[in-house]
Amino acid sequence: MYLSDEVIYVCLLLISIPIGFAFKDSRQTNVKAYSSTLIGFLFALIVCRWDILHSLITTAGTCLILASVTARYVHIATFIWCFSYLLFFRTTNFFSIRLPVSHSNAIQLMLTLKLVSVAFEWHDSYTRLKTIRKQTNAEESEKLHLQDMYLSVKPTTLRVFQYAYCYIGLLTGPYYRYRTYHDWLEMKHGVHINGLVFMRKRVIFGSIYILTYLLLSTMVSFNDALDDKFYDNPLWYRLLYMPLIFTLFRFRFYSAWLLAECMCMAAGFGAYPLVSKPKPGQGPTDLVALKQAYEQAPNTIGYDFETIHNIDEWKCETALTVKEVLRYWNMSVQYWMATCVYKRIKWRQIAHPATMFISAYWHGIHLGYYMGMVTTTPCILAENVMEAGVRRRIPANSILHRVYDFCSWLFRTRMFDYMSIGFILKYFHYTWKYWKSVYFVGHIVTLVLYGVGLVAIQMRPKGKRKEVVNKDLGMGAQPKASSEQHQRLEQEQREHKKEL
Repeated sequence: MYLSDEVIYVCLLLISIPIGFAFKDSRQTNVKAYSSTLIGFLFALIVCRWDILHSLITTAGTCLILASVTARYVHIATFIWCFSYLLFFRTTNFFSIRLPVSHSNAIQLMLTLKLVSVAFEWHDSYTRLKTIRKQTNAEESEKLHLQDMYLSVKPTTLRVFQYAYCYIGLLTGPYYRYRTYHDWLEMKHGVHINGLVFMRKRVIFGSIYILTYLLLSTMVSFNDALDDKFYDNPLWYRLLYMPLIFTLFRFRFYSAWLLAECMCMAAGFGAYPLVSKPKPGQGPTDLVALKQAYEQAPNTIGYDFETIHNIDEWKCETALTVKEVLRYWNMSVQYWMATCVYKRIKWRQIAHPATMFISAYWHGIHLGYYMGMVTTTPCILAENVMEAGVRRRIPANSILHRVYDFCSWLFRTRMFDYMSIGFILKYFHYTWKYWKSVYFVGHIVTLVLYGVGLVAIQMRPKGKRKEVVNKDLGMGAQPKASSEQHQRLEQEQREHKKEL
């Protein structure tokens, strides 16, 4: 019986979860490294078939750069190599080579982030070591030694290959640093980490998302708007298609990312002491607390999996603004963009547009992606001027305040429906045709709100016209893994202890 690529993909994700429990309790570093790599390579071979050659070439090229380029420039060379090959990967048809199968794209995307990341981590380790040698201040020196102990890396060629093909996160993410992978290999106390406690809620919600996705997929398809007959439907149906197809689109990602998080939790991957305040993609942020926690008895340490937490779907669904959603969507990749792109650019004026360009380029080279991403900028500007000109003039806790917030949420959700068309239809022609068929309603509403906000600001007293309108898209900000999430995790652990 023939199985579709989608079914095979989901089956591999599901198989990855029970496999993880065997790795969690293992204390053998090399056994974990070789076994997880073998499984990941087999997964990649099943999904990509002959197209696995692309990932092998990318990894081999990176290993060659790491072995031959000085640590001072290795991050730049690796960045150029990986992103250049990503362009070739997507344009092989111009070189009389067939395009890779669709699911190999996801593997190539994650591989690009990971290989660039390990080069940046190595460069940062080199820079940190130079700073330590020159440091004379005792307090600062102690801080740097802690960073060297818990953040620095010394990757070998073999370990880089194993990191690249580790089955965890290979198919869908989440992105994680090389240091996170290293800590997992060296973890000796996995038996004390109860991944099932953390998996419980994720499995429940994941099941709901999968069922919703399957139900909606019987009603609408990603290819509907590619057919000319679709535009024979009345305007109300074409407008309704947007929220339906975007719900299908995001629930597909919710399902995949929650399964991926469960895979990590089963293997104990990304588990760090709760007191170290881990953040998505980054890992521990309080290194003093991390050191103190590791000095305790292993069975007394409280852990969390915030490092591999990739999506806060509740925040994404309830956020009032576009900017807020961007912070909680694909949080580990947001961290990579902030750390490897935004913060590395010295000229602040171009840091944000450059980061947005790299993000769009990483997602794909189809113009639809850029059309969708570019549209976020006027949306955020409209939200900002409405915030400064209207919302701040409404008394807090009043009915009008709640009405405004509801309208803001409605605008945000409908604009994401509208912008998602670019990501779903991909090509300029199809995206333009669809937006034209709904009379560019998203752009028009955004422009009207922007105008209303500017007028409202001008109507304010002169002394208050210089209200700060925050133009930050949120790309440079660290995703909020925040006090709120840590309080939730602590509450779950207290409940678990009561059950025991």
